[in-house]
Amino acid sequence: MMRILFIGETWQGSSARSLREALSGQDGMTVRDIGEDTFIPAHRHFPLRAANRVLRRFQRHELERAILLATGEFKPDAVVVYKGTHISAALVSQIQTLGSAVVNVFPDYSPHAYGAQLHDALGMYDLAISTKPFHPPLWGAEYGYRNRCVFVPHGYDPSVHYWHSPPTSHVYDVALCSTWRPEYHRLMRKFAEVLDDRGVSVAIAGSGWSDHTDDLPAHWQVFGARSGRSYGEFVRSAKIAIAPVNRTVVINGIEQHGDEDTTRTYELAAAHCFFLHQRTDYVSTIYDEHTEVPFWNDGSELALLVRRWLADPAGRRAMAGRAHTRAVPAYSIPQRALSVRRHVEALIETRAPAGMSR
Repeated sequence: MMRILFIGETWQGSSARSLREALSGQDGMTVRDIGEDTFIPAHRHFPLRAANRVLRRFQRHELERAILLATGEFKPDAVVVYKGTHISAALVSQIQTLGSAVVNVFPDYSPHAYGAQLHDALGMYDLAISTKPFHPPLWGAEYGYRNRCVFVPHGYDPSVHYWHSPPTSHVYDVALCSTWRPEYHRLMRKFAEVLDDRGVSVAIAGSGWSDHTDDLPAHWQVFGARSGRSYGEFVRSAKIAIAPVNRTVVINGIEQHGDEDTTRTYELAAAHCFFLHQRTDYVSTIYDEHTEVPFWNDGSELALLVRRWLADPAGRRAMAGRAHTRAVPAYSIPQRALSVRRHVEALIETRAPAGMSR
């Protein structure tokens, strides 16, 4: 029986919670968890964010105490940390001293983009499991780490993102659900310029967009963040969903490799959406752009594809159905969790004393 202590966020729709639940559902696995966000909550309103900054040192100390206490009592074979923004290199070392392997599941485009503490801590883990296909070959050469990194892709959570049937009606022509980023804003500005059609209804949902509506078309509708089941309900309300990625990023003045996929890449297919995905080398290996998911390179090409596919509802249904078949269940988090487990088991086996098998 493998014993795992899992550290990550707990809100419904978070990738950390989905992976923890998928691991917990496997035979031969005992999983206990500590909700990182129960110790260090995220707030959007300024007074609470300011209070959090004052309290952060104490919150982190409380989280560290809880992790060390649970490690000492539960004696897990491995402590699995999902991203671990608030986990220090010193804490990773302390856990290892207690006898447990420590694994980081890293879900973002660059380990340099989320502060010095995470950057330094990632090099201390016994194993990094990245959701990005380009991380393993760049782990040492570009990011400067000496520990091992393996690749297990993102996925969708069947309990949150899966719909058995396609939507029967639509409220919008086009929808984007994503946190605001400057790159996405420029994309949608160019898309609006080339589309130039007030007859096409566009809806955007996500944190930050409400602060940047001045130079978006006035007839577009902008909403707040959508998570959990409401995320799928929103994207299913549109005839066409948009799936952008940041293909390159600049960190500390240095250009680095950006995303080639996101959780949207899998969630939209599981929700039976017809969607247009930004073209990357990796996404072209998981969907066929002629029969499942059309690809685009920039806002101009995206606008042309929107015009083309709005006029073909039967084609949209067929494409969405084939993408759904491709993704379900192969691209689900329970399937990805099997790969995560195999990597963790292999790590534990290498750490076991000679002649002893766990």
